[in-house]
Amino acid sequence: MNIETEVEIHTFDDGNQRFQHYTNKWKIIEKMYNGGKLKLMNCDQNDIIINSISAWKTRIMIKLLDKS
Repeated sequence: MNIETEVEIHTFDDGNQRFQHYTNKWKIIEKMYNGGKLKLMNCDQNDIIINSISAWKTRIMIKLLDKS
């Protein structure tokens, strides 16, 4: 995963439960510990930051193209 990649969180634990009520669409703004931890910014509310979450608790969001 690269900086600016959009992800969703599939496991909210270890103190990050307080972020569950926000839209589950996050942008990676920093990678730490060789990519094992991520700093995330909420895509809808840019002032909402998760300072540290394990990368395995996230998954890349796939953007589907509109074929119309």
